[in-house]
Amino acid sequence: MNDAINQVLQGLDQGLVSAADIENLNKAITAGYGGAGKPTDLTYGGVLQAESLEATLKSITFDMKNLKFWPAISVDKAYNLFEQYNRLISYGSDSAPYIGEGGAPQEEDSTYIRDGQKIVFFGTRRRVSHQMTLVRVTVGDIVAQQAKEGTMHLLKNVERELYWGNAHFMNQLTGLETGSDSDIPVNNIAMCGLLKQLQKGDTDAQMQAGDFLGYGDSSSIVTDLAGNVMAQDDIERLAVIALENFGAPDQLHIEPAALSAFVKQFYPQFRSAPGLANQTVGYDVSKVQTTAGAVDLKPNLFLRPRSGVRALAVNSLSPAATFTAVPSAVAGNSSFAAGTYQVSVTAVNDAGESSPISSSVVLAASNNISVAIGSPPAGVKYWKLYISAPGGAAGTQKFAGNWANQGSGNYVCSNVQLPGLGEAFLLDMSAECMRFKQLAPLSKINFAIVTTALEFAIVMYGALFVYTPRFNCLFRNIGK
Repeated sequence: MNDAINQVLQGLDQGLVSAADIENLNKAITAGYGGAGKPTDLTYGGVLQAESLEATLKSITFDMKNLKFWPAISVDKAYNLFEQYNRLISYGSDSAPYIGEGGAPQEEDSTYIRDGQKIVFFGTRRRVSHQMTLVRVTVGDIVAQQAKEGTMHLLKNVERELYWGNAHFMNQLTGLETGSDSDIPVNNIAMCGLLKQLQKGDTDAQMQAGDFLGYGDSSSIVTDLAGNVMAQDDIERLAVIALENFGAPDQLHIEPAALSAFVKQFYPQFRSAPGLANQTVGYDVSKVQTTAGAVDLKPNLFLRPRSGVRALAVNSLSPAATFTAVPSAVAGNSSFAAGTYQVSVTAVNDAGESSPISSSVVLAASNNISVAIGSPPAGVKYWKLYISAPGGAAGTQKFAGNWANQGSGNYVCSNVQLPGLGEAFLLDMSAECMRFKQLAPLSKINFAIVTTALEFAIVMYGALFVYTPRFNCLFRNIGK
């Protein structure tokens, strides 16, 4: 071998070695970068190389630090599928407190209301083949890895449903959103989330204290910003409303883009000293001081609204897009501007969302949109509506609300939920204000083995209870 190499080197010095000889020598001593993912693509020294793969799984999705609501809420035990509680709304009437000499005071009674929530069931199913448990993998125990990832998938849905469960449902005839129980599907298996319970509490007299009627505690806890960026005055105003309802809000849950727009208003207050090194630019706004106390700002990725309609159904068990959805203009008093709008409607059952039915509609100023829906597929629980900006191109529709399925007929939208805009929640996170009651905590249930695969479910049973909705406040349609 050494003699052959020496002959090549001598020939190289004397100019007697051909280009093919040099190429063969290079191939023999070059490792290269391996193949393109297939063993048959490996050549020369690449065949002998050990593959290098990091043992740590790299994730590009969320982790526990991105959850804001679930880690913050108090958790209690549930004992039934319908959990009830009593609410004291008044110590007595507003009769005169005085008595004359030798007289007797007026008889008074406290007022109590019983309320409750149904316990709902969250779950995700996972499956690992027996053969997969036998081969060597880089993540350790593959079943444990799937259990961990199933838990994160479940917590993603729980976090969203804590805010938006049974939310954004419009009245079929008026297009308004009030959080009324009559506007949600009667056979719904979803949880009533924060938005729905706050909207209902804003108008339900049984959730309003009766001892200060006429003294300021009847102001609405909902503010519609109509696409404007939230200002410090807005937070102060709603904090005072919560305080007048005896609440003590201490957290503002908001999507990051809307919080960024809020923080940018304070940039002009930043001052730097010319000539100094290692300065930090920007303005730290992580807390707002209000009359009701300090409020921590909690940016939450899960509060980002739906940006558009899916082109395809979520899965094969979703409803088929065999229904009709024809939009038209009707008289109203909405915030729709005049113009041509792209409208899409999807059908939703317990498995997911269908592909959309889309068309356009021309509106005069302040018109409402009415959608004539026909031939609903079996099992549809509700409809999702997506609307573009006036003059928007097809495909730019954004989420604008839900309707409970009432069969074939006309469904009205009055533009209460501005397409593509979201909410922020000014919350009193004390256990006296709200809790999550669990019938079963996060649990792994193994299924019977009937094939050469291990199947299991990650489940949790519970519901959100907002005992005192008016201790909290809500911003709608926040600009960003």
